Amino acid sequence: MTEDLWSLLRSTHEVQLMTDALRVSDAAGTTTPEQEREYRLRRAALAQRHLAAVGVTGSDPEEARRDAELTASLLWKHDTLHGSHRGPVPAAHPDWKASNLADYVRQEADATGLNPR
Repeated sequence: MTEDLWSLLRSTHEVQLMTDALRVSDAAGTTTPEQEREYRLRRAALAQRHLAAVGVTGSDPEEARRDAELTASLLWKHDTLHGSHRGPVPAAHPDWKASNLADYVRQEADATGLNPR
């Protein structure tokens, strides 16, 4: 297995752990917008990576595309609502459209040191 695939697997595991922690936090009523944003950002960045790796992983390209679009949209909506972007172009900026939300994910991932490629 290549280092890229190992990295993808590790990132997938980290997001799964975040999912579990978020469920516990939600049940306790202690989830913060920052915690939710961190999850949404990491989940969206991971979906972008999975989409880029469909040829290697054997994943369904259409399912990967839908997941990447959905998670990008959820991050963008969260950031628009909470004004919680980190990159140079705010989520509420009119340049962001459904057709380029993958670019928004990249902007936000780059701003926080994640690598969604």
